Amino acid sequence: MNDKQLGYIFMGLTSFIWGIGYTAIKICMNVFDPLSLGLARFIFASILFVPVLLKYWKKIEKNDLLVIILMTLIGLTIYQFFYNAGASDISAGLASILISTEPIFIYLISIVVFKERLSILKISGILISFFGIVFIFYSGSDEMTKIIAIIFILIASVLWSLYTIISKFILYKYDPYLVISIVTIFGAISLMPIFPTMSTEIIKMNTIETFSLIFLVIFATFLAPIFNFKGLKLLSATNAGAFYYLQPVFTVLSAYFLINEPLTLTIIIGGILVISGVVLVSYKG
Repeated sequence: MNDKQLGYIFMGLTSFIWGIGYTAIKICMNVFDPLSLGLARFIFASILFVPVLLKYWKKIEKNDLLVIILMTLIGLTIYQFFYNAGASDISAGLASILISTEPIFIYLISIVVFKERLSILKISGILISFFGIVFIFYSGSDEMTKIIAIIFILIASVLWSLYTIISKFILYKYDPYLVISIVTIFGAISLMPIFPTMSTEIIKMNTIETFSLIFLVIFATFLAPIFNFKGLKLLSATNAGAFYYLQPVFTVLSAYFLINEPLTLTIIIGGILVISGVVLVSYKG
């Protein structure tokens, strides 16, 4: 097996795991509040990341440590609240489609902050995704709770975009495995004040919620980021990035089979528009 084939396997596994992970979050939100679920994920995943931290340890400069703390607050702590809160009131499939708009917000932030040039192709992609989101808004999303949930997911996408941009300033100086280990552990520490709440909620879990949390900890929080970094090292950014578009597909299918979420025409049409727009914005040509 050559490096390219191995890279495809790693990226395929990453998209598969993260896609199902959105369904697992939806299941866990039956018993957890948004921040408690984040703490449960990170506190157990931190135990798994300790050996990784020790293996790749390198002294972190003080200014860089402050940046990593900022990354943690934006990309884990605050993100967990908005995504999990939003995901509890809409379908897992719809949530995964909306969160996939991250490349659009990265591009818009880059235009404002880094003066990236405007591209007709990318602007067209933004408009197509926008129409997809508007279609979702006005087709079966008349309940205020669902509208707020959609807004929360989009805010989470903005937060993850900021996290991604900030991480670029750190990852060129430190090993990715070291950074993800520190961020995960810091994420758990930042949420520790709600440990009593998490403790009372975790004992209420049934079998499927327990397995969903285990999946989130071991596969979505620990293994998938490692697979992702390995895949990115073996493939070009374009080839690796193409696999991310599969995540909503895996979410929709897993939600359909695991928790009987209906595959509505709204999700299909809106999802096609949103993902098509994201593909155009992500195009490197």
